[in-house]
Amino acid sequence: MRFGAVGVGNVVTEFLIFNILLHSGVAMLAANAAGFLCANIQSYLVNAHVTFRENGARARLSVGRYVRFMAAHSLSLAISTAFIAAFADKIGPNPAKLAAVGFGFIANYSMSALFVFRGGRPPRDSGSESAL
Repeated sequence: MRFGAVGVGNVVTEFLIFNILLHSGVAMLAANAAGFLCANIQSYLVNAHVTFRENGARARLSVGRYVRFMAAHSLSLAISTAFIAAFADKIGPNPAKLAAVGFGFIANYSMSALFVFRGGRPPRDSGSESAL
C-alpha cells in the first residue's frame, strides 16, 4: 500500500515534467526520459523514508543503492519508452504513457524489493558506499 501511495506522487511528478517539456518543444522520448529521471530520484528518496524502512527507521541512503535503484527501474523506463514509441501516434503521448504505468508499477516494486532494499537488509557491498 505504501509503495502504491508513493507511486501516485511519482506518477504525478513524471507526467508533470513530461508534459512541461513536451509542450516546450522537447522531443517526446527525451521528455519521457527526463520525467522518468525526476520521478526516479523522488521515488528513491521517498521509498527509503516510507516504504522500505529498516528496523523502524528510514532505509539508509547511499550512492550505491541509488545506482541499483536506477538500474532496477530502468525496466520501467524501457516499458514507457516502448509504449510511447508504439502508441503515441495512435492514441496520444499521455494515454500511451498512462498505459505503461501498470506494467511499470509491478516491475518497479519487484525490482526495489528484490535488488535495492532487499527486505530491509543492508546491501552486501564493501564499504564503498557514501551516504546521501
